[in-house]
Amino acid sequence: MRRTCLNYDDRVAHSQDRPTSSGHIEPRLIDATAAAIARWGLQGTTRERIAAEAGVSRATIYRRDVTRDQLVTALTERAGQTFRNAIWPAITGRGTAAQRLEAALEAMCSAADEYLPLLAGMFLAHGEIFHQPGPEALTVDIFAEPFERLLIDGAGDGTLRRLPETVTATVLFNMVGWGYIHLRASHHWSQEAARRNVIELALHGLVARHDDG
Repeated sequence: MRRTCLNYDDRVAHSQDRPTSSGHIEPRLIDATAAAIARWGLQGTTRERIAAEAGVSRATIYRRDVTRDQLVTALTERAGQTFRNAIWPAITGRGTAAQRLEAALEAMCSAADEYLPLLAGMFLAHGEIFHQPGPEALTVDIFAEPFERLLIDGAGDGTLRRLPETVTATVLFNMVGWGYIHLRASHHWSQEAARRNVIELALHGLVARHDDG
């Protein structure tokens, strides 16, 4: 288990008060970045197109001394905050660990829909922001920790299998997160169909249990 796992709830509770690396960027430029990505895709988004979505001239956005990559990073930070806020009730709520895990996965899918063009573009770009560098990389702490915590809780209350929580959290985040994003963005599945089928497979698998008849 990562040493920071048990501090996740405290860090999320106070995350709104912490400045981000993109705190100097105007919110409307971040909004315009999201609009440009939705229109042109991540690879096709340029500062000029972001300026057009913001209703400012190219000269104006160049004078702001902010790069295209900084704007995309700012939008990604906003998406990360949305993810943390979305799964917070599942981490702290009532119910068994299995019930809270299902709620967390559903919340993750809902949060992904708010940034679907951005995340779909990152999927094609290998999603480096979500995992650590190198072979056999793990998902970065802030995304994996809530699932680690729920897996530990589930092993304790008997509602989830006892598995290596760090590796399992990485598999779970990627299987459900990227699977959902791909089905929504590339296969154009509905939110409900993509969410139901991906989460059902992740939680219950394919092998028949003896009580399935």
